[in-house]
Amino acid sequence: MKRALFFTAALCCFISSAHAQTPSRDLSKAVLKNNAAAAETLLSAGANPNAPIEIVPGFATTYLITAASNNSLDLVKLLLKHKAQVNQADAFKSTALMAAASKGNKAMVEVLLANGADVRAKDEDGKDALALARENGSAEVIALMEQKLK
Repeated sequence: MKRALFFTAALCCFISSAHAQTPSRDLSKAVLKNNAAAAETLLSAGANPNAPIEIVPGFATTYLITAASNNSLDLVKLLLKHKAQVNQADAFKSTALMAAASKGNKAMVEVLLANGADVRAKDEDGKDALALARENGSAEVIALMEQKLK
């Protein structure tokens, strides 16, 4: 009898925890697949745009960094609209601005800067967004970042 109660309680805990994780898991899938429509539905239903996600086990990142890394401007705008923290860093202290700058995505850099991205933030290697833009070689992004640093 005690075993049956234990297994029933364990099953209930498992089901409730799986149900609680569904919005984050679904939002992860939407962001990874660049599916802005699905992400909009989930965010409007209350999914947390600032929940940490692990694309690589053991290394937390954010939806915003993931969208910026995937060059998905629509998702970046959507996440910011739903109050994603623009300067939230990942496990390597990288930010969405750093991801966009390293990709040479001027439009995304402009959106992130307009939403308060910290141009002076540094990752764990001591590199800021400008250094990453220089590594990429995007003259437009480099000029934009240099102007912002003045």
